[in-house]
Amino acid sequence: MCIRDRRYEHYNEGVGATRSGKLTTRYDFTPQFAVRATVSNGFRAPSLANSLFSARSTTYGVVDGVYQSINYGVLPVGSAAAQALGAQELKPERSTNFSLGFTLTPTDRLSFTADAYVINLRDRITLTGTLLGPEVTQVLQNNGINSTSGGQYFINGADTRTKGLDLVSSYNQDLGAFGALKWTAAFNWNQTKILNYKESTDILGTSYDLMDRQARNLITGVQPNTKLILGGDWRIERFNLNLALTRYGSYKEVNSSANRDLDRVYNARWITDLDHGYSLTKDLNIAIGAKNLFDLYPKKQGVPSSTMVASYGTYSPYGFTGGYYYTRLTYAF
Repeated sequence: MCIRDRRYEHYNEGVGATRSGKLTTRYDFTPQFAVRATVSNGFRAPSLANSLFSARSTTYGVVDGVYQSINYGVLPVGSAAAQALGAQELKPERSTNFSLGFTLTPTDRLSFTADAYVINLRDRITLTGTLLGPEVTQVLQNNGINSTSGGQYFINGADTRTKGLDLVSSYNQDLGAFGALKWTAAFNWNQTKILNYKESTDILGTSYDLMDRQARNLITGVQPNTKLILGGDWRIERFNLNLALTRYGSYKEVNSSANRDLDRVYNARWITDLDHGYSLTKDLNIAIGAKNLFDLYPKKQGVPSSTMVASYGTYSPYGFTGGYYYTRLTYAF
């Protein structure tokens, strides 16, 4: 079986037009085993947030060799201040995607899928590093921004390649008088590499790094390379109990300076989610549950975080707020 799909889109505001396509094929060697593959290209126009977002914040960083608080702003790409700092009109992101996998269903109760993929992304839209220095401050003051010493803006900053692997399996277990239990397991591994990036911009005759090591790490390091989910969904009569264990792999935050003593590495962590529901009627269900049942936080680091969240860091795949406990009432119309 082979499926082809073509698509044409046109965007205003200078983005232009694009053609994209997708070719998918699948071959069933047996009713239980099949191989599948896909080749496609993609297109993403800059969002309004990419073009128009602005904010002012306080963070921590190294200026003239001293770790200190910094007032900085995220500047709209089309603003005079951003243009003076080197911003250019954003181009669409374009991607080429390849995937190859197989499905295996040895029994009616057991299934397994595996898919490997490669995604090449061109003109990836990213934030620059925080531009700091006397020339930056002068440009900001020239444009009426007097309380801010640093600036960032969105750019087509890098070309990247992401390699990954998805594994998913499920098993339906009949417990007779004790109901039914569905076991699930899912694993993802992925790795993103920067193929090339915009290194610098000229500000009032001085060269500044655009994609410093902190900006590059936002692409390659702040998301875990691995994620494992183990789940069990037990149903008996009107009751339902769902348990999910998620293991987030390690991740890293780095400072913009060359001082690697300020980098933070967060180890892998297991997070438990639990949901218990009861069907009051055919259409009405009540449930209680918890996200992050055991109220776990990222490990505290000695270096203050830029968000000032008790030194937990700036990024976390499972958040900074610990456990979330809830009740839920749903009605199906």
